[in-house]
Amino acid sequence: MKLVRKTAWITAAIIAVPLPVLAATTAPGGAPPQVVAAVPTAARPLVDWTAPYPQTDSPTRGYPVLGGLSTTELYHAAPSTGTYSHHPMVTHQGGTLFASWSNGVVNEDNPGQRVLGTVSTDGGGGWAGWKVYFPPQDKTPPDEPGSDGRVPGRVLTADGYATIGADVYAVAEVWDWVQKGDDRTQKGWGRVARRVAPDGTLGPIFWLEPTSPEPKPGFPSYPNASDPRYGAIARQITAYLADSRNTPPWDYKSGWTEDYPAADGQTLGHVTHAYVQADGTYVRLWRGNNTGKLYAQASRDRGRTWDPAIRTSMPDARSKSFAGQLPDGQAYVVGNEQPPTQRDPMSISLASDGVHFDRVGVIRYAAPPLRYTGGHKNPGFEYPSAIATDTDLWVVYSVNKEDVAITKVPLSSLPVTTDDLPGIILEGARSRAISDGRLAVQLAGQANKIMKEVGGGASVQAVADELAALRRRVGEQSGKGITPAYAKLLQQDITIASGG
Repeated sequence: MKLVRKTAWITAAIIAVPLPVLAATTAPGGAPPQVVAAVPTAARPLVDWTAPYPQTDSPTRGYPVLGGLSTTELYHAAPSTGTYSHHPMVTHQGGTLFASWSNGVVNEDNPGQRVLGTVSTDGGGGWAGWKVYFPPQDKTPPDEPGSDGRVPGRVLTADGYATIGADVYAVAEVWDWVQKGDDRTQKGWGRVARRVAPDGTLGPIFWLEPTSPEPKPGFPSYPNASDPRYGAIARQITAYLADSRNTPPWDYKSGWTEDYPAADGQTLGHVTHAYVQADGTYVRLWRGNNTGKLYAQASRDRGRTWDPAIRTSMPDARSKSFAGQLPDGQAYVVGNEQPPTQRDPMSISLASDGVHFDRVGVIRYAAPPLRYTGGHKNPGFEYPSAIATDTDLWVVYSVNKEDVAITKVPLSSLPVTTDDLPGIILEGARSRAISDGRLAVQLAGQANKIMKEVGGGASVQAVADELAALRRRVGEQSGKGITPAYAKLLQQDITIASGG
């Protein structure tokens, strides 16, 4: 058996602190219990890239291609339905998968852009034909070859979903290109929403704002949040989207979508969802518009206020990334980790402690050639969004800004590490994959003891026996205090540590 030790923060923190300081505490607002350690965080980086740096001479950038994946095309570009599609979003609720994306005739973010969507009611095995979720709110200007198409007019951008109770609402951003002298700026009007039933049936469209712009000539108006029929649900959706774990990557009304200021003076864009580190720190990532690195921002009050965004060591292709957490609490980032601007391959990076991203796996690479011309189009697997179920991660993305595809990534196919078993266990409790906080602390203590023995030179056989006992205990708790999917992942980690 060979067990490689790294300086993962959460492992060092747990080893340095006696178990009695570990406790399951209830977070404010009815959130799941947080299992935390009383450990200072100032000495550690907020986000650190410890995986190998991408190799520019390799089509996979030197990273392994994940196995067991399956991909479905949700939209195939054609002149009759639009040769531009981008900004895909995905969510999951009650056994149904929901996907939506922006769609235009030729060019990116041109007036007349609309939002399409589809659902799968059988766990991604089959998808319904796409529908128009939000029709255009302006005419599409005639295409001028060689033009980027961004002329004055109204644009819709897919903003993802809000889950309110058992209901899922699709959301779209509404904004205008405005010409002021020689400058072209973006004026945001706010968001519109509508319910999407599990069978794909669509409810009425309404604004989330209490006031709404006058419709363009020949286009319908929609009720806004001042209408008593929609006020309550509009407020609930707005509150859902205000949670940094659900915030869309763009908000043209607030003005920070493309020009958010970083601590070093750079401008940032396309913020990710926030994920939560083991000590309760919220972290969200930003695209560095000119640096080839992702930026990270911390909040220690559950997303109410944020520290200045700082540059990380994490490479980025100046694209849009997506961050989230797996059922076992691991943080992940799906995107294009190959500077300066290439968006191929699309990969997933993992950090068991939410800090050290030490593993990378490729989801798609070798994009096909573009079939159609259009402003701001480029090859690659781009602007992903993802959602995790108990067994799979579903990643939706555009292909060359033309087609839209979704890939099922079995959680069992993701690369694993055994460097921080105690931290993985504690994160599982924080994410409710382990429902019993006391059990989590006990398991973490046992794993912590094993890791100490490894560092102290214990015999391979003794450590292997203890790891096997830990694996049996996890198996006994599967379906009781631990979700079966999480137990399976944890047992895989322990098996690898045992040399199995």
